[in-house]
Amino acid sequence: MTRIRFHIGAHKTATTHLQMTLARCRLVAGTRYVPLKRLRRLLTSRVRKGRLILPWHRWYRGTWLFSDENILGTTANALEMYPQPASALAYFADCELTVFLCVRGYETFLPSAWGERLWHHPVRPFRPELPQRRWTDLVDDLKAALPGVAIRVWRYEDYRVHSEAIIRDYAGGAIERFSSSPGSRPKSGFSARAVEELGRYAGTKVGKRRLLSIRERFPVGENHPPFDPWSEEQKRVLAEMYADDLAALRERVELWQPGMPRHSFYESQNE
Repeated sequence: MTRIRFHIGAHKTATTHLQMTLARCRLVAGTRYVPLKRLRRLLTSRVRKGRLILPWHRWYRGTWLFSDENILGTTANALEMYPQPASALAYFADCELTVFLCVRGYETFLPSAWGERLWHHPVRPFRPELPQRRWTDLVDDLKAALPGVAIRVWRYEDYRVHSEAIIRDYAGGAIERFSSSPGSRPKSGFSARAVEELGRYAGTKVGKRRLLSIRERFPVGENHPPFDPWSEEQKRVLAEMYADDLAALRERVELWQPGMPRHSFYESQNE
């Protein structure tokens, strides 16, 4: 049976870094990684739109490494904490599927997802409201829709420090030569001053060129702090929500922890 180790995001949790790193790694025979653009063109975009022609991925009897955060939904869905996370992912459930998810603290995740949406959609004000859905709801929905499918989770905050260990474990020990130098730099976030400038274009699609110009004029740094829409009380509540979620996730799925022996968290494809 075809094995699929599917990294599903979420958005703005260093998915680009993981994808770019894997594209430069050498994998052992029997495991293949499909670069994001090719994966979307040939498979995941078609699955999401219900336009799949041939299920070519099922003809391979080895292990696929897939990574596409859009399989969860759009950035608009991210702002709602992905109300239907398995609607497209269920297509792969007849393979030997393992799902990998990265979670992030709400305080930075939600503004980052909002900022990502600006690249392709009209400017809308960010609404600093506490999320009604949470990471635990997302995981519970995945478990209900994908019975028997293993779900593995790591924290974005851990990935920033332990990316190599996490990528190696996600690949199931299949990386023969690791590359820690992605070919290009992922998009950075917006400063508070840049967001203020973007307010001039409310309701309109700014476009990539203008967005780049605004971000370069007001880069995140000493002179321009990052966009921070929350009150101090909201930050306290969001931090408590995230801590509670992590504690609950430890009871629901396997949560990666720093210091774990290599490959002890994610089973090897041969085990």
